[in-house]
Amino acid sequence: MTSSKFEINDDILDFVIKKANGIKGLVEGSLEIIPNQCIQPKEHRLDKSQIDNQESIPTIDLSNFYDLNVEKSIQEATAKWGCFQIINHGIPIEVLEDLKDAAHKFFELPAEEKVKYCKDNYSAGESVLMFWSAIGEKNEKVLEWRDSIKHGCNPQNDSNLWPPQTR
Repeated sequence: MTSSKFEINDDILDFVIKKANGIKGLVEGSLEIIPNQCIQPKEHRLDKSQIDNQESIPTIDLSNFYDLNVEKSIQEATAKWGCFQIINHGIPIEVLEDLKDAAHKFFELPAEEKVKYCKDNYSAGESVLMFWSAIGEKNEKVLEWRDSIKHGCNPQNDSNLWPPQTR
């Protein structure tokens, strides 16, 4: 059985990752002190003086997907910002809202249920639902504040991969 409350003497990796409580479980457990494993050293933190408040996250229009400028815009946005917003992608808003709803329902599941979906890796082309938390590269010294799911999609036959509450 998983623990639902992080105690200061608990192993954070065990609580967050192995027991699938996630960062969400860490935060919701009335966390009073940020664990050292989650604090970036000062030399790696964002220098707020370097932020230009006049700029905003780039928006990329996919209505002309094969235009080379679209590819260039994606590369530039990724290099400078690490993210971007896509418009005119052709995915109906209802599909996006359903996806967000399913993700919210997944993260609301108890840790005992989410742990069933923890998986370290999968084969190319394999449909899989993976849940992981607070990890990036295996040798990272600082845990990231994130809980994630990844769903490799096989539209013909992958509904059994999702928990019943999120289908």
